[in-house]
Amino acid sequence: MSKALAATVVLLCPVALAGCAGIVRDRIFQPIPISETPVEWRTSAPTAVTATTEDGLVLSGYYWAPRTSDRPLIVYFQGNSANQLVAAGNAEPFASKGAGVLVASYRGYGGNPGTPSEAGLARDADAWIAKAREFQPKAPPYLFGHSLGGAVALSAATRHAVAGVATLGTFSSMTAMVPAIARGSLRDRFDNTAAIARVSAPVWLYHGTADQTVPFVMAEQLRAAGAGRQVVLVPLAEGGHHVPMDRLAALVWRNFGEN
Repeated sequence: MSKALAATVVLLCPVALAGCAGIVRDRIFQPIPISETPVEWRTSAPTAVTATTEDGLVLSGYYWAPRTSDRPLIVYFQGNSANQLVAAGNAEPFASKGAGVLVASYRGYGGNPGTPSEAGLARDADAWIAKAREFQPKAPPYLFGHSLGGAVALSAATRHAVAGVATLGTFSSMTAMVPAIARGSLRDRFDNTAAIARVSAPVWLYHGTADQTVPFVMAEQLRAAGAGRQVVLVPLAEGGHHVPMDRLAALVWRNFGEN
């Protein structure tokens, strides 16, 4: 959640409290049309795939198959302002050593049907994890999520057996990201501090120390909330909210124990 959102809420909510929920939700979920985000692949283009949600939505995503059947598979969840094509461009480095990468997408994003919401994204995540198990039935998948995608990944890991979770620039809760005046009308709370305490898989929290969108202190709060579990905070020195994924992917795989 950006400072611009906070300013918008502070200005508009006292005037029209009934509209606060809509204002905030429009800023939480900011899909970008695929036509506006061309991507050039570093190595090979992924395969277009779909996943069907419990409530019947067909979502479009991308997939790099693992080089061999014994290589791991990671499910990549994007941030709030993107689409599945942008996510695939960011996720490609995770496939560089022959691992499988499944790029998830959300309802209302990139031409997908539906309207995004916290409950809806949870259903979307369930559908993509089911697809991951279809592609790689021999082992549970790893999950990676950037910002909002980290919230989706942590929530999913409370419902599914996964090999591990990695997040980048993920907030403690959406409630903490908006001004107090808007919290009562907030529908999508994404309480990551509560979720991380229920995740049984190992979790790595990657966070730029210079992140101006999600303050580094929120990563420290998440680590504290996961006390007693295998939760590791990995500070990215002078890193912002976006970091070079080719460097980060290698670190994530190394910490997962997959070389």
